[in-house]
Amino acid sequence: MKLDELTTIIAQRDPLMANAVSKMAGYIMERTPSAYPSKEQTDAVNAYLHSVLGKDSDVMNERNCEHRRIATMQITINAIQALDHEQLNRLQNVLDHIAYDKDYFMPEQHQGWKR
Repeated sequence: MKLDELTTIIAQRDPLMANAVSKMAGYIMERTPSAYPSKEQTDAVNAYLHSVLGKDSDVMNERNCEHRRIATMQITINAIQALDHEQLNRLQNVLDHIAYDKDYFMPEQHQGWKR
């Protein structure tokens, strides 16, 4: 199934989930994906997590991180129709990082790249 068709079907039930699946599956399907998802892609996942877990999803303690990780598995499950096994593994790996670090995008900005 194509990603567009899949996200249309998911959007009928849960638009935030559809957006997260679309952004993250698109990131994984790129020919040469960057090392980290973009801020927009990470924000789509965080918006979905916030809708599922509520205001507690912003507190990054061990318990909430595990809840965030479990909730990200739903994104991977919804992407099964569009991705192969290797891509699904990569997707869940990136989602695990986002579950433990809600700012998991372009970490080079935090390191002060200078010429």
